[in-house]
Amino acid sequence: MRCLYEVLSVDKAADDDTIKKAYRKAALIWHPDKNQHRLEEADAAFKEIQNAYEVLSDKHERAWYDSHRDQILRSGERHQAGGGGGGFTPGERPDDEINLFQYFSSSCYSGFGDGPKGFYGVYSELFKALAEQEAAAFTASDAAGAKNATAPIYPSFGSSDSAAAEVFGFYRSWESFVTYKDFAWADPYNPAQAPNRQVRRKMEDENRKARRVQRREYLDNVRELVAFVKKRDKRVAKFQAEEAVRRAEQQAAEAARRAAEREERLRRAAEYEEPDWVKASEAVDSDSEDSDAAAEEEQQQQHFCIVCEKRFRSAGQLANHERSRAHREALAALMEVLQEEEAWLLNEDGSEKQPEAAAAAKRGQQQQQVPARKGKGKKAKKQQQKQRQMQQLPSSSSSSSSSSSSSDEESDAAQPRPAENSRMQRIRLAA
Repeated sequence: MRCLYEVLSVDKAADDDTIKKAYRKAALIWHPDKNQHRLEEADAAFKEIQNAYEVLSDKHERAWYDSHRDQILRSGERHQAGGGGGGFTPGERPDDEINLFQYFSSSCYSGFGDGPKGFYGVYSELFKALAEQEAAAFTASDAAGAKNATAPIYPSFGSSDSAAAEVFGFYRSWESFVTYKDFAWADPYNPAQAPNRQVRRKMEDENRKARRVQRREYLDNVRELVAFVKKRDKRVAKFQAEEAVRRAEQQAAEAARRAAEREERLRRAAEYEEPDWVKASEAVDSDSEDSDAAAEEEQQQQHFCIVCEKRFRSAGQLANHERSRAHREALAALMEVLQEEEAWLLNEDGSEKQPEAAAAAKRGQQQQQVPARKGKGKKAKKQQQKQRQMQQLPSSSSSSSSSSSSSDEESDAAQPRPAENSRMQRIRLAA
């Protein structure tokens, strides 16, 4: 068996492009169609080239091949040598130990038939032998003596016409392969030859380490072999393609079903007509909302102070406000204004006249009755502003009265409007 790098005539550090170019070149040289005069030799060389490219073009398989290259190259010699020579030697594999490295190549089978040399025939016998070895190792191990212990069952590889369930069941079982072998043949030392106890313990420790290494390597080899076979198994590719088609059909059917359901919902929504009782209930709800809004607006108007022009949330807040000193002072100021306006209107009608001196004296008395609030707060400043406005209003009324006595046309124009009368009435009611 030649090295795969030698088959393609490339270096071990060659990159993917170099390996691809070397494969194409070698395939053109050894293609059977171009070598009819040496067909058998060309066919064997072409298969060897294909196998080398399949392994080296896969990053994972190439890394595993590089780490086990020497063992793979020596595998044929080891099997040819056999066990001969006089018994078991510590550290060497026994005769019945299967060399798995020779099965990591397409040269171990010919075609994908079920015959002894075919793909399914070769690997079926290999996995059958591995399963028999595991059954024998389980019987000889300590696990067989445990309570309710059962021997492991490994599915067979099957044939080219095996069902999908059988094929995928085989790969699921062997991909999680666990061995019961003790790998005693890997012991580098014989503890019986130890001169003392300390040396014997050291030998036993080294033997356990060597067994763990071989166990780990064996498990990795079996699982890598399963992955190698699965990648080239045409049954897996066939079933995966069928599964992809089936899933695509299911997704298409599901999409069509959802589209039909959506169209049906839209059609029902377009044809739907509300019954009479629903329309009647909606009309009642609309009337109730209008009435509630009107009642709320009326309630808000009931909690409004006309004197201070403020709105309150409840009747209690309005009552507390009416008992406040600011409200009483504003109310007294408005009452004075109303009285002066009323007196001015009576003078305009000629029913009652009052001299300006008397009006001024009365104004001074009223100012003394409502003293200005002292303080620096906002309420005190607001009260002072209202008192200044109150002092200006009588003078304006007296000037307007004098101008009205001089001209009848101006007195006619100075008659109060209906809106002012309604406002006065509301203020009197509030007072």
